[in-house]
Amino acid sequence: MTDMEILEKAIARIEASIDEYDEADTSVIYDSVDAIANAGYKSEAIEALLQLLERHPLTYFGDPGAIVHFIEHFGGEYENFLAESVKRTPTNTTVWMLNRCINAGERTAEFMGILKEIAGRTDVDKDIKDRAQEFIDFQANQ
Repeated sequence: MTDMEILEKAIARIEASIDEYDEADTSVIYDSVDAIANAGYKSEAIEALLQLLERHPLTYFGDPGAIVHFIEHFGGEYENFLAESVKRTPTNTTVWMLNRCINAGERTAEFMGILKEIAGRTDVDKDIKDRAQEFIDFQANQ
């Protein structure tokens, strides 16, 4: 099995675990992310994982969960991928990740601007827009 096949199979397992309540199976996520890490993937897996989140914008993947922890392990690299992803297709998880970056003092003005754009978009699910607005309000009160 090639390295890319390992990544693709791990992501396919996560997608297959999403249930009728729009929740991915936590143990499958952890096992899959472990397989990705054990195969030696580093930042090159970030885009594929963000695309997984984009395909399932309302799915619960954890609080924050193994996917977010894996991606955030590559601080200084993942933020550009995150910004591109959330502009393309905001998700509950990626909007939350933006807020986590703001909390850490990473590119605060830029990421607040992206949150404000999401909150005003007409092509984004109401739950995601509401979540973006909650983070905007939270940051305004810090």
